[in-house]
Amino acid sequence: MLNLHQLSVKRGHNTVINNISAHFIPGQFIALLGENGAGKSTLLSALCLDIPFQGEIQLFEQPLAQWSAERLALQRAVLPQQPISPAGLTVEELVCLSRFGYQESHETSVRIASHWLSALKLHEFAKRDLSQLSGGQLQRCHIARCLTQLDNSFATPKLLLLDEPTAALDVHQQHRCLQQIKAFANAGNLVLAVLHDLNLAALYADQVLLLDQGHISALGKPAQVLAEQPLTALYQTRMHVCQHPRLACPMIFSEPHTELL
Repeated sequence: MLNLHQLSVKRGHNTVINNISAHFIPGQFIALLGENGAGKSTLLSALCLDIPFQGEIQLFEQPLAQWSAERLALQRAVLPQQPISPAGLTVEELVCLSRFGYQESHETSVRIASHWLSALKLHEFAKRDLSQLSGGQLQRCHIARCLTQLDNSFATPKLLLLDEPTAALDVHQQHRCLQQIKAFANAGNLVLAVLHDLNLAALYADQVLLLDQGHISALGKPAQVLAEQPLTALYQTRMHVCQHPRLACPMIFSEPHTELL
C-alpha cells in the first residue's frame, strides 16, 4: 500500500532522514518511535508532501506526488502536532468540514461526524465552540475529524498519519482514542503514528519502527523490537523490559540518570 524507496530529507546542511526504504501494508497500526530529533515528524511531513525530499513515496504503487489534492483528501488524513482550529467553529462544524470532498448531503456528513464524536465521547460538545474546549478535548476533536474524513466503507484502504495523537490526553482518553484508531487499522486501513509512550506502542501497535538519527534501526513486532539493549542505546537511558501481567505484550520501565540525582 505505502512504499518508501531510498527516502532522504535534508534541513539545510543536515540530513534528517537518511536513505530509508520500507513497505507498509493495510490492516496495520505502525508506531514511529525515537528520541527527539530522530526524524519522526520529518518523515510524516514528507508523507504529507509538506517538505521536499529525495527518493520516492508510493501510495498504491503510484508516486504520491502524482495524486491530486482532491483524490488524496479521500484517501489520507493527517493529524499534525499543532492542528489548526479555526475561530468561530463548533466541534460539529469542524468535524463535518472533513467530508467536503465527498459532495454528499449535509445530513450525511452530520450523521458520520456524530458517529465518531460519540465513539470518542465528544457528542455532548458537538454544538460547543472550539475556543471553549480544553487541550485534550480539542485533540480528541481533531482525531474525530480525521476518522470522519476517511469514513467510507466501500472504498480502498485509507492512510491515517498521526503526530503524537495522545500528547494532550489523560490515561483514560489515551486508551479510548487508541482503541478507536486500532479498530480503524484492523478494519483494513493503515495507520502511522508518532508516539513517545513506549508502553502505549507496545499495547496497540502491530509494528514498531525505531528511528535513530534518520535511519531505521529496527522494524518489527513490539515483542521483538522493544528490547532492553536497543532501547537503552537509542534513548541513552537504562531500560528494563518485562511481560505485561495480563496481556501478551512487553512493558518498559526506565531508570533516572544517576548523574542528575
